[in-house]
Amino acid sequence: MRTPTGSSAFASPAFRKYLGGTLSANIGFRVQSVALAILVYRTTGSALDLGLVSAIGAAPAMLCNVLGGVLADRHDTRLIWAINAGVSATLVGALALLVFAGDVAISQIYTLAALMGIVAGVNVPVSQSYYPSLLAPHALKSGVTLNGMGMSVASIIGPTLAGLIIAAIDLYAAFAAAAFCWSLPAFIALALPPRKTDPGQNTRSLSDFRVGFDFIRTHRLFLILIVLVVANFLLVFGWLQTLPAFIELFAGGEREIGYAFTAAGIGATLGIFLAGRLKPGARLGYLILGGTAFFAAMVTCLSFSPSFYLVLPLAFLAHAGNGLFSNSCIVAMQSRIPELIRGRVMGAVSIAFNLGTFGGMWTGGAIALLGDVRWGMAAGPLGMLVIILSVLLTQRQIRQLADTA
Repeated sequence: MRTPTGSSAFASPAFRKYLGGTLSANIGFRVQSVALAILVYRTTGSALDLGLVSAIGAAPAMLCNVLGGVLADRHDTRLIWAINAGVSATLVGALALLVFAGDVAISQIYTLAALMGIVAGVNVPVSQSYYPSLLAPHALKSGVTLNGMGMSVASIIGPTLAGLIIAAIDLYAAFAAAAFCWSLPAFIALALPPRKTDPGQNTRSLSDFRVGFDFIRTHRLFLILIVLVVANFLLVFGWLQTLPAFIELFAGGEREIGYAFTAAGIGATLGIFLAGRLKPGARLGYLILGGTAFFAAMVTCLSFSPSFYLVLPLAFLAHAGNGLFSNSCIVAMQSRIPELIRGRVMGAVSIAFNLGTFGGMWTGGAIALLGDVRWGMAAGPLGMLVIILSVLLTQRQIRQLADTA
């Protein structure tokens, strides 16, 4: 199904349904992420464990990203999405019951985090490869922007909702709310039109799993963008995953953690909106580098903030830069991927974003190694600024990257 007229993806009724489903799923994911971080910190009191639980979820997710991409290209994407959302709701609901019963062991948390990672690994390439099929080519940039804004709006609503629910009731209620949010896309997906797929090749063939990687390997621009994505999320984004330890410096609690997540989400929404409105033309590469550089610089400043009230505007500014960077990267890639292999390429690309989930482990490890929360948070962003300068000076493809969407 294609957008009939106009350049706005919102003109497509099917895309609007898709957007509602992903918004609900992303709110659920954000609520469960905040609740999981607080649960781990309450259980162990360790900043390193905050990063470790993120890594435990990310490792199986990366392994399943390619599987999700193959499934999306070979089978009914809607059915896969519906099943995936239902399994997510079941897992998060099980965690809600365990927390309600009391005395949750850290091993149980790690096990469920790994299972949720498997489901998330399939979900990302499935959803990211599906929505472009609902749009005409001229509406793709609008679709990428609206999809990104939906995720950012969820990052505003989700953490705030989680903080309020946890403060008013307890952790189990936050997990229950997340499970409910995950259940809605399971029904919405079945009301959407099918995506054109190519079931001809055996999905068990190893060559089928290599398609996305081969495409990236033979397109240098994709390699450069993926290096930037991995470094950006691995070295800079991890500060969010160690928020409970950082907020403790200001004698803050669950509400303050939720406020910080919300400030970051509002900033990301602004950045994504700007990325959709700006017309960089031949300077798209400079926009991408500028966005990630601003993100790294603001997180460095945030790390040494003397007051919690400065953390909020700095988080807002930092994630505006990250939203600008992320959306611009996705537009550059989605507009250059052939439709019939989109799922497998996005599966490979999703691994880059999931590598960033190890950012929590990196930041937590840096905090433990340096013995200082602030310097541990700042180490990654400072390294990222060096990488950005190196890419700018040595990679002509990024300097010449133009906006074709």
